[in-house]
Amino acid sequence: MIAEKLKKNKISIIAVIAVIGFAVMLYSFMHPQKTEDPMVSPDKLVEFEGTELEEKKDGQLVWRLTADKIQIDPDTQIMYFTNPKALVVAEDGTQMTITSDKGIVDRQKRTIEIKPPVKAETDKGDTLQTDGSVYYNMDTRMIKGGKVVMDRHDKTSLKADAFETDSSLTKVTLTGHAQVTKGE
Repeated sequence: MIAEKLKKNKISIIAVIAVIGFAVMLYSFMHPQKTEDPMVSPDKLVEFEGTELEEKKDGQLVWRLTADKIQIDPDTQIMYFTNPKALVVAEDGTQMTITSDKGIVDRQKRTIEIKPPVKAETDKGDTLQTDGSVYYNMDTRMIKGGKVVMDRHDKTSLKADAFETDSSLTKVTLTGHAQVTKGE
């Protein structure tokens, strides 16, 4: 009796199974598993809690990076930071503090990448806000990124699609829809 009903409704059953299979595939494509870096297996990372890195030149601090957690890939030596706080010192001594939820240091490329959301402020009261990542080049000591809003202590506001600046925000290059507004 059940076998007869199955034979009779074979097409309907196959259609239902196909629809369910398609729905599962569609869901898996629309909601992929999110990982920090698809090339890095989390179980091979070496992890440290509450530590810091810094670089000095001629006895002077160039940058310091602290974090709640640091994970290092032993093969690539790339470091992944949770809740990083970067202190970057300009050649004139101005200090910029950059905070975020995540960051990456690549010693081979000599870059520090601070992932969005990024908040940055100098000891002079200048601020930098961007929705994208901020990249600090350890060799040139320049900071660059995408869409930005900078508010300087002299009431000057700068906006652009991309930027490059030193950490004191005095040498600034803006590109794409650049706008500079001088305050009163």
